[in-house]
Amino acid sequence: MEPLAWSRVVVQLVVCAVLIILGGVRAVPRFRFAVLGMVAAAGYGMLQDQVSARLCPEYFTIFHPPIPGLTDPTLLGIAWGFLGAWWCGAGMGYVVGLIATLGPRPPLAPRDVARPMLVLLAVVGVVTFLTGLSVWRHAEMFDVSFGPIVTTAVPEGRHRELFVVACYHFVAYATSILGGVVLCVWVAKERQRKGLGGISAHFG
Repeated sequence: MEPLAWSRVVVQLVVCAVLIILGGVRAVPRFRFAVLGMVAAAGYGMLQDQVSARLCPEYFTIFHPPIPGLTDPTLLGIAWGFLGAWWCGAGMGYVVGLIATLGPRPPLAPRDVARPMLVLLAVVGVVTFLTGLSVWRHAEMFDVSFGPIVTTAVPEGRHRELFVVACYHFVAYATSILGGVVLCVWVAKERQRKGLGGISAHFG
């Protein structure tokens, strides 16, 4: 697999910096939601990948485009946790921001969705952990093995770890997407509830 040029990493860091400026300096509401989602997702991703990089560093150095000079597990976890999650969190946050601010109903602020977003990350963490345990046990039970390509690239003693990491990463992404949809529905209903509450107070 072709190495990941440092320039591509720098470009992503610049995009994140621009997003932070738009959300902070100019205080554009939807970008503030995007920054919240980006920080939350990247923070979670870097924590999860600290585990992944120690279970099977080859998941990042062989089955992802290798980053030149980066082999330390801690740095691998930080780098790929950020690269693999910031864009997903920013996109989800931006969509949540649109749902939270557009239209005539009372808008929500980023602080209103901070706690539900933390709950979403906690759910992702629990589901990912349980997936890892289940896959680990079943991979041992059914004696999961890989073909010659994987065998030559990854030491045999870490085949099960590679399978576990790959499976729970997929589940983490899927749970995040599903949870993002649930969060959007919650935001819409919360705005509706606040709107109805304002109408009741007006006529009361």
